[in-house]
Amino acid sequence: MKETFYRGAQGNLSLHVLTLSLTALASGSTVIAAEQLPIGTQVTGIRVINSALGADTELTTKLVDSKGTETELSVIDTVSAGTDVTPVKPIYIGDTGPSDLVIENSGTGAATGEVTLQLEYRFKGY
Repeated sequence: MKETFYRGAQGNLSLHVLTLSLTALASGSTVIAAEQLPIGTQVTGIRVINSALGADTELTTKLVDSKGTETELSVIDTVSAGTDVTPVKPIYIGDTGPSDLVIENSGTGAATGEVTLQLEYRFKGY
């Protein structure tokens, strides 16, 4: 999904919002929610708002840099509808290049339904 990623004045807290429709996302499968989050971004939190995605489902959100290094942001049980707000120790996207925001079905059942992600960040510059 290609959406404009706001790079405003340095230091301003911003929110990148996107909604995904999952259709039978198998256990262990991933979906790229946002590609190429720019260098100079500092992630400070994530909010996940989900419909009931099915029995034995769990979603893990993470950042994956250009070298394939994964940084976990949140893990939530998605069997029933809910909202999860997870503050994170600030994660700076820098020398390893742009990062992708990825969702993984870390449960044992297939996930079907709508998920809204709200990535909280500030643009510090490089």
